[in-house]
Amino acid sequence: MAEEDGSSRSRGPVRSRTCIAPSPVELETFLRVAECRSLRKAAIGLAVGQPAVSRRIGYLEDHLGVSLFERHSSGVRLTATGWAFAEHAHFILQELYSVVEMARSAGAGCKGVLRLGLVASLSCGVMRDILAEFVAQHPRVDIRAVETERSKLLTLLNDRRLDAMMAAGGFSPDVGESLEISKEKIFVAVSEESDLARKGRLSWDSVQSVPFLVSSADPGPEIHDYIIRRLAGLGRRPNVTRHGLGREGIINLVGLGLGVSLVAEHWCGVTYPGVVFREIGEEDERIPFSLVWRADNDNPALRRFVSLARIEARKAAASLSAASQRPDPLP
Repeated sequence: MAEEDGSSRSRGPVRSRTCIAPSPVELETFLRVAECRSLRKAAIGLAVGQPAVSRRIGYLEDHLGVSLFERHSSGVRLTATGWAFAEHAHFILQELYSVVEMARSAGAGCKGVLRLGLVASLSCGVMRDILAEFVAQHPRVDIRAVETERSKLLTLLNDRRLDAMMAAGGFSPDVGESLEISKEKIFVAVSEESDLARKGRLSWDSVQSVPFLVSSADPGPEIHDYIIRRLAGLGRRPNVTRHGLGREGIINLVGLGLGVSLVAEHWCGVTYPGVVFREIGEEDERIPFSLVWRADNDNPALRRFVSLARIEARKAAASLSAASQRPDPLP
């Protein structure tokens, strides 16, 4: 008994009515029929009726203007043109599914690129936690980081060459959307051979005569201004020297006994030869760190990153609030 069209002859060529590309459904149906050599078996595999399979194949052949199958009583088999078409159809369909999956993954923030600007260390702290959690959740997102001066990072952000940046302080609304992600304790990096290294928490009085070392590059100027503000009212002119070195170079000078330097808490996750970190100031003396991004940036990976940053920022704020309400231990 013949299949549903009841013909044992090859389907004759039909002039193509339009130059419309086959749909993915038509290609998938064609490939399933070619594999099964049967319209009935293909229909079962596709979970559709046999007439629907027959219509799809007929529609495809009509628009191509060529017969793809030879029909006979026991089933169908590919024509010479059908064999050539099947080889390319399989490749095209796989490429299409791959592109669709890539687009869906990008839309979900599962794939893509996230470009971050940093004026901070990722050795420890909330910023590291955010990035580490994001990498764990989105291993196929390519992270590209840039560390340079704050003004340069803002320029890159405005030029859409960065998706977001993390730095000390806050940002005005004209820069973009921003989120305070943490308030960090302040530490002084001191030589482990100095008297300051043998103390616990330091007061500003205890360092008013100590030479401070800062970088001439960001965030050195901000650190310089902060030191001046904290020591200017103590009756002694602060001794602050700027060097054309990065953060690591400054800390290494501290290890050589040339002075001390001010750092935020997230820098304390790195070990330097001959250097120890000591907390300074009151318990509530902290520096805010923020994340900033452009509101018109529709990068799905950025949206996921910001959502995660909001969650981690709330955790950090709740932890800080709980710590501030905890009663002091009895002496």
